[in-house]
Amino acid sequence: KIIEHPMDLLTINSKLENNQYTSLEEFEKDIRLIFRNCYTYNDVGSEIYNSGEALESIFNKNGMK
Repeated sequence: KIIEHPMDLLTINSKLENNQYTSLEEFEKDIRLIFRNCYTYNDVGSEIYNSGEALESIFNKNGMK
């Protein structure tokens, strides 16, 4: 499977450190891209897919819905 728009936490961290986000929405968009890519690349029910769902659930509960 090919991920057309890769994103990872190191890239997000770098963008934060370099003040590249101009809004909270841009930050959230990149976070959500990580989740979408996780679900696209990994099989439903796999450990990584399930971990992505768990992390997204925590993310959603902390104000980013």
